[in-house]
Amino acid sequence: MDLDEEYGRKRLTYKRCQRCYNSIALFYIVIFGMIAFAELYLGFLGGSFYTVLGAIISGAVLAAGFCGAYLHKDIFAVSAPVLTLLISTIVPLVAFVAPICVLCTVINVIANKKYHWLEQQDGFPYFNTRFRNQEIDTSQWNIKDPYTQTYEEIKNKDNNNGQMDEL
Repeated sequence: MDLDEEYGRKRLTYKRCQRCYNSIALFYIVIFGMIAFAELYLGFLGGSFYTVLGAIISGAVLAAGFCGAYLHKDIFAVSAPVLTLLISTIVPLVAFVAPICVLCTVINVIANKKYHWLEQQDGFPYFNTRFRNQEIDTSQWNIKDPYTQTYEEIKNKDNNNGQMDEL
């Protein structure tokens, strides 16, 4: 397999993972951000403790889902549907969103598995042969050729700070 083809496939997988993360984060921001805002608004108008508690928990769902998507940690992704089920006891409307939240968690865990595999591959995150060649060139630039090494040894011997060497 050609290196360009391999990098092309890995780059496509990386872009798919990023697309999954962006759509999951957008779902959590739109749905649970609106729920948290509505709960806070109703909590201040009505003065109910449960609406403020619902706003806090929906904010926690929003944060867990967002962190699960962008920190690439499965614990945050799994905690979001658990908190969604907890908030569905307070806000019954959220029970309709809970299956979508579970689906987002499954997609997030699969994307995290692919992302962690991609992290271990050569060329991450760019997967471009030009960047790989540039890394090889910079590593080769730091290696000195034998002529430069002998020149530096001779130069260090000559700079003995005025001390006399044995003949």
